[in-house]
Amino acid sequence: MKIEELIIKVIDLSDEGKYKEALKICDSIIESNSDYDRVYFERGVIYLNQERDELALLDFEKLLKINPDYPGAKDWYSKTLSDLGRNSKAATVKLEELRSQPDGKYGMGVSPNDWAECARNFIEAGYDEIAKSVLEEYFNQYEPNVRNYKSYETAPIRVYAKLLLSLNKKELALSESGKAIDSQHTVPADYEVYIEALIENNQTEKASIEINKYVSEIHDGYETSKIVELKKRIK
Repeated sequence: MKIEELIIKVIDLSDEGKYKEALKICDSIIESNSDYDRVYFERGVIYLNQERDELALLDFEKLLKINPDYPGAKDWYSKTLSDLGRNSKAATVKLEELRSQPDGKYGMGVSPNDWAECARNFIEAGYDEIAKSVLEEYFNQYEPNVRNYKSYETAPIRVYAKLLLSLNKKELALSESGKAIDSQHTVPADYEVYIEALIENNQTEKASIEINKYVSEIHDGYETSKIVELKKRIK
């Protein structure tokens, strides 16, 4: 059986949840073709499905040494690093990839969510100022190239506004969170950040109005734990 056919078999077995059998085929391929990039990708994904993230990480590292431009490899490598709590490295890998594709992946345009994820990893690693500069780089250079992922356009704004609040830049946080609210692609989390920014800017009366509006129009009267917390802060 040709190596490409074996890989297809690996994918089929993996889709069926037969990871042990799929791994056996991967191992046999590696024994005879140790520099075949795709097998490391497929085995890495299988390891992730088995929650064996450390092994997956090793395979993605091996894959990137063989072929640094393998489609999706850096995405999975960064995600695995993040899941393992290695946020600084995950963010650095992600940022390198984002900068290398100024028009986005596969000609689809820039992904706001990818930039937001990159910034979140820097924040998780304790590098708030770097996260801030990354988001500002996105707004200044890459946001105009968002096309197919418009529905995620508020993700970087939301992360930026929350970060500004943590940096005690309250007025700017309110201004930025307001932009997310005005977007036609706003999501519930945007309202929560906006309301928090209102509270931080001592606009409690308006925050109370926005909370009631949010609960009635977005959640049909249901109060999330975040809303309960925000209401307590108003009182």
